[in-house]
Parts: sequence; structure tokens; C-alpha cells
Amino acid sequence: MLTTIGALLFTAAVNGADGPSRNAAEVARQALARELGVAPEGVRVLTISPMEWPDTSLGCPRRGTQVMPVVTSGYRVLLEARGSTHAVHVSGRRAAVCAGSAAEPRVAVASRLASLARGDLAARLGIETDAVKTVSVRPHSWPDASLGCPEPDRSYAQVVTPGFLVELEAGGRIYRYHSDLRRVVPCDRPNR
Repeated sequence: MLTTIGALLFTAAVNGADGPSRNAAEVARQALARELGVAPEGVRVLTISPMEWPDTSLGCPRRGTQVMPVVTSGYRVLLEARGSTHAVHVSGRRAAVCAGSAAEPRVAVASRLASLARGDLAARLGIETDAVKTVSVRPHSWPDASLGCPEPDRSYAQVVTPGFLVELEAGGRIYRYHSDLRRVVPCDRPNR
């Protein structure tokens, strides 16, 4: 019975997904099941998102392993098992079960980064954080580690960097912040 229910949940979650993303979901389910010591049927797929990571760690570096600085395409699969959400990053048949903040759902990451940007802008303008409103937070991949806001006379790693474009409003003016998945950078180009 549990096997049938697990199969139905898996089928429902990947309904409409293409072949590669279906394969990634199955690789992720198997990897998480092994990691947690549960049957794959006890792992439910929540979302599957295409990703590019700046190296072969798949965004989940492990201490003591070598990483090649090669852009690696794959999928970020969010799964539910034992009442918790887990992130597994997959490229081909390789899977990395992420721990800590790497498993943070995309909505939570976006919210945290918007909050960081609001705090930074409020401090820079000398106003209360409540006076800064979030206009939008959109996923975006930057062409390099400058996050689209290069500083003069500084070099940056030439790797595609996933993150967000955060637009804020304060005093009737729009401010843009660019982010990776950990930090925000002000790009003061007002949107007119």
C-alpha cells in the first residue's frame, strides 16, 4: 500500500515534467532515501527547478572533496520526507543532498535577501526599515560573480551566478539590488 501511495505522489509531482527532470526527480528521491534510511516511497517530490552551478559541487560543497570550477547544469529538487523539506541537487546520475541553508526553499531565500536589501537601503538612506517597501523579487542568473554590478578595477570569477533581482521603493524612488543566494549588492540605477 505504501509503495502505491508513494508512486502516486511521485507521479503527481512530476506530472507534465519532461524526461530529464523526471529522471532528476527519481535520482533525487533515491539519494535522499539512502541518506535518511527510508524507503523511496516515503519521499515526496515537491518541486523540480533547472539550475546552473558555478562548479562541480552542485551548490552543496562537502569538506574534503575536490571541486572543479566548471559550470554544471542540472536540477534542484525539493523533497519532503519525515515531515521535513530537503533539497537535492542533481546533474545526470550524480546527486548531492544539501544540508543547512542550501536546503532553504527558494521563497525563504528570496524573503531573506529582500530583508537584507531593505535593511541596507534604510541604513544608507538614514531612514527606518519600515519606510522601504519591497516592489519585487525575481530569480535571475548573473553572467559573473559581480552580480551585474561590477566595481571599477576589480576582477570577478567568470561563472554564471544564480540569484535574485530585488527592487525596492523609498521616497518615491526605485532602487535595485542584485544578489546571489547569500548576499545583496546595491545597484543604484533608479528605474524611471
